[in-house]
Amino acid sequence: MADWIMAIFGFLFALYLPGFFITMLFFRESKRLEKIVLSITFSIMIAMAIGIILGYNENVKNITGGINNYNVWKLELGVTAVLLLATLIVYHKNLTPSGMKALYGRYKKELSEFWNEGKKD
Repeated sequence: MADWIMAIFGFLFALYLPGFFITMLFFRESKRLEKIVLSITFSIMIAMAIGIILGYNENVKNITGGINNYNVWKLELGVTAVLLLATLIVYHKNLTPSGMKALYGRYKKELSEFWNEGKKD
């Protein structure tokens, strides 16, 4: 029974969720079928990147421990958690690219004053 559970979670975390969160961040207006295809595509790209990170050459393999279940799960969960947090932040703030520019414009003056204060001393 545990093998089935691991297979389901492995499929979700390796072939769907990371790409789904990327798709929700950058392709909100896409249709459902496009989102599914993009999700699977981006997830495969992330899985390939994790494989390269874990086992690129002997030195990297010695540092990371190589490709094993524990390391792959750890990186998949880490990447998925970061993407989930980014998606939640964007949806919570309801930030669009124009909203991000407005937010930057609002704080641009405060940031420049902050950096200039340090130069006066």
